[in-house]
Amino acid sequence: MKKTIFLGLAMLFATLSFAQNNRSSAEVFLQITKPGRYTVYLDDEVVGSATGRFRFYDVYNSKPELSIMQGDRLILRERINVNAQERLILGYDNGRLNVIKQLSLFRNNQYALDDFYDYTGDLNTGPIQPTLADLNYRLLSPEAFQEFYTSYKKSSFDNERVGLINAVNKKASFSSSQCKLILKAFTFDTERLKTAKSLYQTVVYPQNYFTIAETFEFFNYKDEFLKYLEKQ
Repeated sequence: MKKTIFLGLAMLFATLSFAQNNRSSAEVFLQITKPGRYTVYLDDEVVGSATGRFRFYDVYNSKPELSIMQGDRLILRERINVNAQERLILGYDNGRLNVIKQLSLFRNNQYALDDFYDYTGDLNTGPIQPTLADLNYRLLSPEAFQEFYTSYKKSSFDNERVGLINAVNKKASFSSSQCKLILKAFTFDTERLKTAKSLYQTVVYPQNYFTIAETFEFFNYKDEFLKYLEKQ
């Protein structure tokens, strides 16, 4: 089984070029003004919120389907247009979906946005993000990731999963959402924590990496992971 999986990975590297990622990621933020219990879907990703603000990072589909559930009732389903390397900020009010703002994610190769609506005040601080050329070289494309993940799901043990991750990570980087999906498959939090720390060193858009905390089953490992991020 292991030989078959690694043969599949070899074919993946031979047929897919990591240097030609056709699309960089985007962000989609939604604000619902009317109080209530809502769940929002963007294609297959789901976000809940008690504040009426919903955030989707690492969006690759240029025309994803946005769905809003109020309780168990669907109140909106609509396809939206998303531009790469932009944050699309939407508002839902009186049964209508409106575009509030469209903001570029980067200024001077720095991630430049605040928590929701606007740019940060000081663009000379904070982590410097890769240039577009660097992202095109390093970021594993959605198509390549799907090829990898198909082989990855056949692994039965955490040590096999680590081997596959390391094989790909030598030549390409994962996004935060891809790392989250990968780490969910792990059986034990011990190996999940080690791998989460390792993947952080090469992850694209590290500002979203805190979402990995949701993959841990036990609080002590989640707490150790968050403390690790604080020190980076």
